[in-house]
Amino acid sequence: MFQQMLNASRAVLLHPSVPTFEEHERNDLGWATIYVAISTVISAILGVISFMLNRPYLEQQLRDLQSRLNGQPLPPFATALMGGQSVTGAIIGGLFVTLIAFFIWTGLVYLLGRLFGGTGAFGELAYDIALFWAPIAVLRGLIGVISIGPVAAIGGIIGLIVGLYNLYLSWLSVQSGMNLSPGKAAGVIAIPILVIILGCCLFFGAIILAIVGAAQSQ
Repeated sequence: MFQQMLNASRAVLLHPSVPTFEEHERNDLGWATIYVAISTVISAILGVISFMLNRPYLEQQLRDLQSRLNGQPLPPFATALMGGQSVTGAIIGGLFVTLIAFFIWTGLVYLLGRLFGGTGAFGELAYDIALFWAPIAVLRGLIGVISIGPVAAIGGIIGLIVGLYNLYLSWLSVQSGMNLSPGKAAGVIAIPILVIILGCCLFFGAIILAIVGAAQSQ
């Protein structure tokens, strides 16, 4: 079964289309979970390697930022945001991004798909999403490993391209897994993305305001 999923992943990644998803689609939440769990372990290991390789550069960035604040402690969450976390934090981060986020995303998409009139089963949608979610998670881990110091910008560009391709595959998977039209599938994908973007803007805005406020108080 695992080899079958690998073959299906290769098909949807190299020949993305709704018919390709439907050809390999199964109502199997169990194997979808196993498949993503395996990629979780791999991506977590890659995340630790990336963290250890990038740690000197991240610590230098923290020192530079603190020097601009005249030695004052960074605002809450800023240290973790700049990479001042532990190996355990890197592992937990890999777990969340890969496995927990998979179920959160799939659940939101399924509920929205039902509201838009979708008729697919949750297991079918989860299986479709797992076919690209798992390999892309591993790919992102590899990008993190090679994005060290000066070449981090290149890794960021590659990561952006991969993220856009992930959205495209998500759109196709919703059409297949929820039996929705392209327009409705686009709406299902757009709503949670807009919510995530808004939340990130508020979070980073709060961090920036806290840093500016600390600098002005000196």
